Amino acid sequence: MSTSRRRGPAWRRPATRRQMLWGMVAGVGGAAAFSVARTGSDSESDDSSELRGVDRPSTFHYQRPDGPVDVLPPRRTFYRDAAEGGQQTFGDFYLPASVNPSMPVVVLVHGGGWSHELSLEYMGKLAEDIASFDVAVWNIEYRRTGSGGGWPTTVQDVCDAVDYLPEINEQMGGRLNLDAVSVCGHSSGGHLALWIAGRGALPANLPGANVRQPVSHCVSLAGVADLVKAEESGDRYLKTLLGTTLDDDRKKFVDASPISHLPTGVEVVAIHGEKDDVVLPAQSEDYVSRARAAGDDARLEIVPGGNHDPWTDIRQAPWKRVRTILLTQLGVPGAHLRGQPPTVTAPVSPGSSGSAGGSSASSSPSTSSPESSSG
Repeated sequence: MSTSRRRGPAWRRPATRRQMLWGMVAGVGGAAAFSVARTGSDSESDDSSELRGVDRPSTFHYQRPDGPVDVLPPRRTFYRDAAEGGQQTFGDFYLPASVNPSMPVVVLVHGGGWSHELSLEYMGKLAEDIASFDVAVWNIEYRRTGSGGGWPTTVQDVCDAVDYLPEINEQMGGRLNLDAVSVCGHSSGGHLALWIAGRGALPANLPGANVRQPVSHCVSLAGVADLVKAEESGDRYLKTLLGTTLDDDRKKFVDASPISHLPTGVEVVAIHGEKDDVVLPAQSEDYVSRARAAGDDARLEIVPGGNHDPWTDIRQAPWKRVRTILLTQLGVPGAHLRGQPPTVTAPVSPGSSGSAGGSSASSSPSTSSPESSSG
C-alpha cells in the first residue's frame, strides 16, 4: 500500500506563501501513525475485504491531545478502490479508545490550493485532538491538481468520502451517530467543506448532488466561498483547478462556488483571521451575509490579528476555540467548558456583501481565536 507523497512542479505561489504552508505543516505535530487500507479487487492482496496494518512513520513533532480519552492509531481506509482513485481516495479514521455506542463524527478536509503539494498529514494532529474527546474523526484525502484532480474530480472525491461513512459505520457495528456529522475544512478545504454542506441544494449536473450521507454542521476555516471574487483578487490556483479563466468561462466559476448554492439548511460557522492576506476575510463575511439572508443558520467569527492558519497548533487558543465549536455542534457533553470562550462574534448584516478585496472585521464585533495561513 502506498501513501501520498508531495512531488511535481514547484509551488505556484511566491516563496512567502510556500514558506507559510510548509511552516504550517512542520509545526502541526503528529504521532507515529498506523495505516490500514481497504484494498480493491485490483489490489495485490487476495483478502480484499481485510483491513491490514502498516507502520507509517510520522514526519511531524508530536503534541499530546487535550481530551480525556486515549486515541487508537488511525486506520487508513480507501473510500474508492486504490486503482481507480490513483492511490489518493482514502482517509485516516481516528477512533477514541472508548465503548461509546453512538459516536458523533467530524470530517476534516485539508487545504493547499487544491494542489498535490500538500496532503492530509497536516490535519492529523487536529484529528487526534478531536478524537480524544470521544468523537470519531475522518481525515480525508482526495485527488488534487497535478495528480489527477481538478474540477469536478476533486469535489466529487470529497463528497464520495463523506458518503462512505455508512460503510465504515457498518464495519464498526453501527457505533457511529450519522445524524451528528460535522465537516470542517481549511482554506481550499474550506471551499470543499462548504460544498459538502450545500450538497442538498445542488442541481443534478454538479458534483456531489446525489447525497447519500448528509452533514448536520459545517465549520469553514478561512474557506474560499466565492471563486469569482477569489479570482478577481488574484488567486492563482483557480485556473489550474477549473481549467479555464474567469474571462473565458465565468459560469464555471459561479457554478463551482458554494456561495452560489444557498440556502444549505446546514448550520455553518465561518472563521477567518482578521489579517489573512491569502484568502481574504471578505470570503467568509460575504458567505455568512448571503447565507443568513437566504434563511440559513450561519455566523462569522474573526480571529483578532490572525493570519491564514492560526488553528494548526492544538496548544493555542485559536484551535481550542474551533474545537469547542465542533464539540458543541455535535452535542458533546461539557463542550463549552473545553477551550477558549469567544471574545468577539462578528454579526453580519443579512444582505451586505463586501468585495473580495477587503475585510469588514473592524466594523463589527467578532469572536476570538488568535492567528492564521493559506491553501
